[in-house]
Amino acid sequence: MKFKILTRIASAVSAIIILATSSASACTGVYVGKDVSADGSVMIARTEDIASANSKRFIVHPAADHAEGECYTDVFHMSVPYPAHTYRYTATPASAFRGIGSTPYGAAGFNELGVAATSTITAYPNEKAIEADPFVTTGLHELSANDIILSRATSARHGIEIVAEIVDTYGSGEGNIIMTADENEAWYMEIYTGHQYAAIKLPDDMAAVIPNAYMLGEIDVDSPDVIVSENLVNLAKSHRFLVETNGKINLRKTYAEKEKDSNSIRIWGGKRLLHGTLSTDPYKTEYTLLFKPTEKITVKDVMDVSRTRYENSKYCLDIPGNKYIRAISTARQEECHILQLRPDLPQETACVMWLCLGNAEFAPYLPYYASAITQTPAICTLDTPGYSEHSMYWANRSLSTISATNRTLYGNKIKEFYNEYEKKLIANLPEMDAEMEKSVTKSHTANVLCKNVAHDAFNKSKALYAELIEFIALYEGEDETKGNKLKFEIELKPEPEKIPSYTTSEPTTVTEE
Repeated sequence: MKFKILTRIASAVSAIIILATSSASACTGVYVGKDVSADGSVMIARTEDIASANSKRFIVHPAADHAEGECYTDVFHMSVPYPAHTYRYTATPASAFRGIGSTPYGAAGFNELGVAATSTITAYPNEKAIEADPFVTTGLHELSANDIILSRATSARHGIEIVAEIVDTYGSGEGNIIMTADENEAWYMEIYTGHQYAAIKLPDDMAAVIPNAYMLGEIDVDSPDVIVSENLVNLAKSHRFLVETNGKINLRKTYAEKEKDSNSIRIWGGKRLLHGTLSTDPYKTEYTLLFKPTEKITVKDVMDVSRTRYENSKYCLDIPGNKYIRAISTARQEECHILQLRPDLPQETACVMWLCLGNAEFAPYLPYYASAITQTPAICTLDTPGYSEHSMYWANRSLSTISATNRTLYGNKIKEFYNEYEKKLIANLPEMDAEMEKSVTKSHTANVLCKNVAHDAFNKSKALYAELIEFIALYEGEDETKGNKLKFEIELKPEPEKIPSYTTSEPTTVTEE
């Protein structure tokens, strides 16, 4: 089956620039070290906050062999030679119909070697820094970073080294924050200007909440656990904007723009759920990148960070006058993910990508063995320029849209349902692990589990949407005579498993006739 596209959507660079501009104050990252997580796992996570109606996909890029001279080229005309072989990896690209064209925009995922990466937390340098070392239009942009890392990296550190070499060679087109992880360690990188960057190995006994701001402070550039650009200190010194503390460069005070309230409140809101010590006024606190939580952090805690609107505090967005406070939870979340590496398990089972396509307030995170899978179901891969009933993203986004219109009457019921659903998925993960462990063909089993989990959630979303639409229609009519006496209760009628699976023979990309 083919869809007609009435308007041809170009993949011009100008459209990319518009999309990139819309990412301002977008994305919130989280890091949890293995010593402070409840199960000994390492977690790197992020919300991708750009647009509230942009189809997101969950796909697998296959491994590939490349001829000498073959290059990865993006829409900004950065052209980087491929190695002889690139690895299979998962990705969460946006729709090609949003102007991204053939550039993947992978955003987050695992590769087949168990390396995890998330690469699109936008951050902004100060004027002196960018005047001294301007961005390079044809350099590295966030839409290419994750695909380059995961297609090539053999370890978390190697992923950072790959990015460092590219910025050294080609420059960077924007400020960015990148995290990588493997079974042994996690790394955090800040790209400041056209050619300046710094990265550190993250400590196992700490956690972090990362808004759209550079968070590194004083660092030892000679440490073996630090990777920096060659001219990081000298550029700032020669242009007279270097700030040192204790005889070392303070990166935040040297390269970052002035702190914004929209960043401070998110750090406070994330630490609040990750058992961090809180200040009395989130707007008058100078935050550091890392903090030591007072309790162990669970994967559910990290999920809940992405959907917080600062409930049960004076900053709650439900309070009149707080509408424009920047919450971590926003309708502009295109997808949210947690890349979890669990200890004492084989790689294919240890690497779990918890993924929510759409905004997480009214949709669940689903577990996928992302290092092992070789394909994802059609509901996750469908690329469409607009709404489609066959898209996982749109199933979640549709339910979220109407749930947000009245949280008190019915939206909170949807949140409660998915809260319990996620708890069941977490509790059921050992059973899925057992299926993986006894399997001879790990990728096949991972593919089957991926399809089953995705379709179960997809069908539940469809059933919930049907019930909610019916309730809203009935409530509207009853309200004319009975005065708001109806209450929404989830019944899941018909049962989700009895709804025909939305597997289709439609193409994974929408084409013109």
